[in-house]
Amino acid sequence: MKTSINYINLILFFLITLLSSCDNSSFSKTTKSQSLARKSNKNISINLDQTCTNEKVGYQVNYPQNWQTNSGDVMNDCQVFDPNSAKVPEQTESISKAIYLRVEENTPFDLVSQENLGEQHLSKETLTIDSYQAVAVESESTGRAMLPKGQRNYSYIVDLGNRTFIATTYDVPNNNYTKNKQILDDMLKTIEFSEN
Repeated sequence: MKTSINYINLILFFLITLLSSCDNSSFSKTTKSQSLARKSNKNISINLDQTCTNEKVGYQVNYPQNWQTNSGDVMNDCQVFDPNSAKVPEQTESISKAIYLRVEENTPFDLVSQENLGEQHLSKETLTIDSYQAVAVESESTGRAMLPKGQRNYSYIVDLGNRTFIATTYDVPNNNYTKNKQILDDMLKTIEFSEN
């Protein structure tokens, strides 16, 4: 009996030592609240001198000089942005372009903005975009959905009432994920939604 108690004490001591040596920040999620207008990244200078309007979905946004946006043949205008080519193949699930914008009709903001089985939130910030409630979320795929395990994405999710706006960039080969995140931040500072 005394040996069993000593053994249990040894295990508890080992676990306490192990847990106390862990970096607590790796176990916690970041949640911040702010206005997008105050959010600033000074890593790179970005010139958003082009403007695109998606009348069907109901927004206008600025995007970088020398970038392209899709023509509206396969998807609505102004939903795909890329420095090389924004051409979207028909019937594709591709996430190879730099930035994607879309609106989900009749999809609750609370449902879209919460963590699910397919992703783990690495950070989540509550903010306001063009006077609408929003969150900026960086996630990593768990491999239980369409994206491969470990695939990161950075998204803005905006509550438009009966619609939810989603703007995303993915960490995929041949894309500069860090730069695209900052470009997405800057683009969302310029977005204006219209009543649709």
